[in-house]
Amino acid sequence: MNTETRKFTHGQDAGKLLLALWLFVAPWMLNYSEVRLPVWNGFAVGIVVAAFSIAAMLKFTKWEEWINIVAGFWLIASPWVLNYTTLLGPTRTLPATANHLAVGLAIVILSLWELNLWEQVTQGSRKT
Repeated sequence: MNTETRKFTHGQDAGKLLLALWLFVAPWMLNYSEVRLPVWNGFAVGIVVAAFSIAAMLKFTKWEEWINIVAGFWLIASPWVLNYTTLLGPTRTLPATANHLAVGLAIVILSLWELNLWEQVTQGSRKT
């Protein structure tokens, strides 16, 4: 991947890093900090996404993006897999569910976008 494209894809990595940091403050900002399961789930996913986003900023490899895609899909599915929508009732856990859906979707989109850019650049360099 050339330097110009690599700088561009740092934007996606930075976006994922910000989303990971948001997962750490969201329980207090969205008032679901008393529901431990979604809080700890968000923390765990946030650590994974932050670690692999930083790693991708340092040296890009495709598998880092695939791990973030899996983490994003887990965040999307986790409200139902872990069944935390029934812990304190749907109105108390709705902010956590909505947040995890939105953040998970954003992580998946940013990771797929970065993989797509990588494929375009590597295919373009093979043709020249």
